[in-house]
Amino acid sequence: MAEILNAHGSLNDIFVTALTPGDFASDADLRAFVRNLCDRHGPFGGDGVYFYDAARPVPEAWFFNPDGSSAEFCGNGMRCLGRVILDQRGAGTVQIRSGPLDYTVRRGPTTTEGVRQVRLEHPAVDFDPDVPVITGHRPAVEARLPELDPALTFTAVTIPNPHLVAVIDKYVESDLVSMGARVAARRDLFPAGANLSVLLPLAPAEIFVRTFERGAGLTASCGSGMAAARAVYSRIGRGDPERGVVIRNVGGMATASLHVSDGHWFPVLEGNATFVYRADVDPTDVDPAVLAKAAKPAARDPYTDEIRAYSALHEQNSARLRVAGIETTVS
Repeated sequence: MAEILNAHGSLNDIFVTALTPGDFASDADLRAFVRNLCDRHGPFGGDGVYFYDAARPVPEAWFFNPDGSSAEFCGNGMRCLGRVILDQRGAGTVQIRSGPLDYTVRRGPTTTEGVRQVRLEHPAVDFDPDVPVITGHRPAVEARLPELDPALTFTAVTIPNPHLVAVIDKYVESDLVSMGARVAARRDLFPAGANLSVLLPLAPAEIFVRTFERGAGLTASCGSGMAAARAVYSRIGRGDPERGVVIRNVGGMATASLHVSDGHWFPVLEGNATFVYRADVDPTDVDPAVLAKAAKPAARDPYTDEIRAYSALHEQNSARLRVAGIETTVS
């Protein structure tokens, strides 16, 4: 049996487990386990799984989307995983390797509501990646993509996940879903797929961001999407890179700034890392019926105080979105 922890950053809920891909009999079994665990119509449900090995001097992690595909990393998930390892080591700072890069995670302040926060330091954003996000376009130049929306300008950026970000003046959820579906379907135009985000300015230091995620679809929030949007916000001249900007999304809020070093921008994202529940599952059995037994409420160990604390913070964020006239759904 293995323990799984369900945790979230801005309601982007991720499973964290001290397993590695090598613990599965085959790659097919690994991906089936991820799909069944994340299936919203199944016994659990989530936006992805972070496997990790903390025995190494630099802990190594592997992230998988709910459809079973792998990704370079997950921003919200990294904050949750980071908190797990910080607590295990009794440390204030830790580095974690996800994909080819190392990420620095630090303890953040606890909010007045009692919400635990974590600060994640990303590698430099790249507006000119070696592999273009958009085939046929120089990534360093903002592009008009009539295939998605002829009225919008899209900025391609890797962080290191590939992202497309468009600044909008009104949020229409159906438009985002439609564009995200087209990105997923057009591998000829987007060879590695891409996370598609829209950015709506609310105030000079406050923005709303929503992302249609590669391999996941519309989620409550996307950590790397928030970081990518923050970089684009300064790229288009809307704010000093070092300035903290409040980023609101359906699931909550975070604060992001860009540390400037040697001409590069390194996003720093601070937000919640909330534990929801833990349960024991058998990773060698990918049968959904077996997972169903472990998913019974009596088999879960909830983090009641953390859930209650985040609910108070979430209601404040939801009230701000209502005032701004932003209508959304969580999934």
